[in-house]
Amino acid sequence: MRFGIMSEQCTINGCPTKKMETGQIRNAETVAVAEEMRQLISQYDKLIESLPDAIIIIDRVGRIVKVNGQIEKLFGYRREELQGRNLEILMPARFRARHRKNVSEFLDQPRIRPMGTGLELFGLRRDGTEFPVDISLSFFKAGDEVAAMAAIRDVTERKKIERDLDLNYQIQKAISTVLKISLEPVLLEEQLSKVLDLIITLPSFETNAQGSIYLVEGGDRTLVLMAMHGFSVSQAASCHYLPLREGLDSALALACRIISPNCLDELDEIQYAKAGNTAQYCAPIVFGKRPLGLINVAVGEGHQRIPEEEEFLAAIANSLASLIERHQTETDKNQLREQLAEAEKFAALGRITANVSHTIKNPLTAIGGFANRLMDKLPEGTKEKRYAGLIFMEAVRLENVLQNVLLFSRHDANRQEDCSIPEIVEKALVMYEEICSEKLISINKDFKNVPLITGNKEQLLQAIENLLSNAIDAMVQSGSLTVATDVERKGESSFVRLTIRDTGYGIEAENIKKIFEPFFTTKLLLKGTGLGLSITKKVVDDHGGFIRVDSRVGIGTTFDVLFPIKRP
Repeated sequence: MRFGIMSEQCTINGCPTKKMETGQIRNAETVAVAEEMRQLISQYDKLIESLPDAIIIIDRVGRIVKVNGQIEKLFGYRREELQGRNLEILMPARFRARHRKNVSEFLDQPRIRPMGTGLELFGLRRDGTEFPVDISLSFFKAGDEVAAMAAIRDVTERKKIERDLDLNYQIQKAISTVLKISLEPVLLEEQLSKVLDLIITLPSFETNAQGSIYLVEGGDRTLVLMAMHGFSVSQAASCHYLPLREGLDSALALACRIISPNCLDELDEIQYAKAGNTAQYCAPIVFGKRPLGLINVAVGEGHQRIPEEEEFLAAIANSLASLIERHQTETDKNQLREQLAEAEKFAALGRITANVSHTIKNPLTAIGGFANRLMDKLPEGTKEKRYAGLIFMEAVRLENVLQNVLLFSRHDANRQEDCSIPEIVEKALVMYEEICSEKLISINKDFKNVPLITGNKEQLLQAIENLLSNAIDAMVQSGSLTVATDVERKGESSFVRLTIRDTGYGIEAENIKKIFEPFFTTKLLLKGTGLGLSITKKVVDDHGGFIRVDSRVGIGTTFDVLFPIKRP
C-alpha cells in the first residue's frame, strides 16, 4: 500500500528522490566521459610525443595548434614560442608564397600525402640555418573544422648519402671515360678538351660552365692553354701563355681572372678562391712530385665548397697526370726515334766523307790554286778572267762544304775542357760586329752569371757561329740581335741556356722540323749549304744538350740551346 501511495504521489506531485538519483547518474556519466576524454587526450599526447618525427598540427588558416618535443629539437624553438604562430616561421622565405597556396588547396580537398614524394623541401631553424626535410601530410575533422597534421623528418644525412653515391658514380663514370679518351688516337689537345667538357657536366659546375686546362712548359716557367670552356676570344688569346713563377701582373690577372696559377705552389692541395660573386677551384696535375699542369673550374654565385667536388677534381687530375705522362713518354720515344734516324744519317754521311774526303780535297785544292794563278795572269775586263774568278769562287765554296761535312766524321772526344759559354759567344760575336754595323743590326747582350760546362771549345764556337750567322742572314736590313745566357732547371737537372733571338722574317711552320736535316736550307743557293744547323745540332747533342726553336713569320726566331751543367 505504502508503495502504491508513494507511487501515486510521485505521479501527481513528482518524486524528488528519483529525480535526485537520475541527476547523480548523469553527473557521474559526464565525469566518466570527461575522464575518458582526458585519458584519450593524454594517450594521444603521449603518442605524439613518442613519435620519432617532428609533429605539427595546424588549423585552417595555417596557425600552429600543437607540436611535439621533436619540433623543439629540430627547429630550436620552445613550444610556447610556436603556439598560435603561422607555420611559415619554420620555412625559408622563398617558399612561403607557394606554401600559402598549397595549404589552402590541401584543406579544401584534404588527402594523405606520404613522405618521399620527390619534392625538394627545406626547413628553417631559429638560428637561420636551412636543412632539407621530408614531410608527410594527413588530416582530421573536429566538428566542421578540418585540421592538418604534418610529420617532418630531417633528411640531411640521407641527402648527403644520396649526394655521395651520385658523386661517386659521377667520379667513377668520369674516370672510366677519361681512360677511354686516353686510348683514342687523337691529339693531346683534343683529349684534354673532351676531359674538360666532362668536368663541366658535373651538376655543381655546369651552372657557370667555365673552365680551363693548362700544361707546364719551358722548364716550369710557362703555362700553356690546352683546353678551354666558356672563354671569350679575347680571353683565349691573352691568356694562352701565362708566366708561372713570376705571377700575373694586374692587367693580365684581370683579363685572366678565372685562372689561378698559384695553386702549383702547393702540389698536394686543391685551392678554392673567391673573387667577387664567383669562386673557382684550382687542381694541380702532378706526376710524382713533378707539376704537369692544372685544372681551373669556376663556380657560380652562392656556391658552397664541398669536399666531394674536390675529390672529383683530384680524381680527374690524377687520371690526367697519367694521360699526360704517357703522351709525353710517347713523344719522347718518337723524338728518340727521330734522333736515331738523324744519327744514322750523320753516321752514313761520316762514313762517306771519310772515304772520299782526301780524294776530293786534293783535286779541289789544285783547281782553286790554278784558277787563282789564272786570275793573276789574265788581263782585266776579259771574259777569261771572269770565268777564272767564278771557278775560284766555286772551288772555295766546295772547300767550305767539305770542311763542314768533315765535322760529321771527326771524333774529338778526348779534347774536353771547362768552357764558358758567355766567353765563346763574345768571341763569335767579334766576327759579326762589322756586318751587323753595315746592316744596321743592333746587338743586345744579357749574360747572366752561369757555371762552366765541359766540352770542346772549337766545336762549340762553330755551333754558335752557325746560329749567329743564320740570325744575321734572316735580317735583310736593320733589326735586333739578342744574345743571352741563364740557368734553367728541368726536373732535377740544371742547364746553361743560350738564347739567340732575331727579328728577321722567321721560319715557316712546315719547315721547323726540317731545319736540322743535312743539306736542307731556305737561303739562296750561293749563301747556304744546308749544313750549318745540322752541325750545330750534332755538336749540341754530342755535349748532352738540346735545342728549342720558336719562330713566327714576320716577327722573328728564337733558338734556345741548353747545355747540361753536369754531363750525363
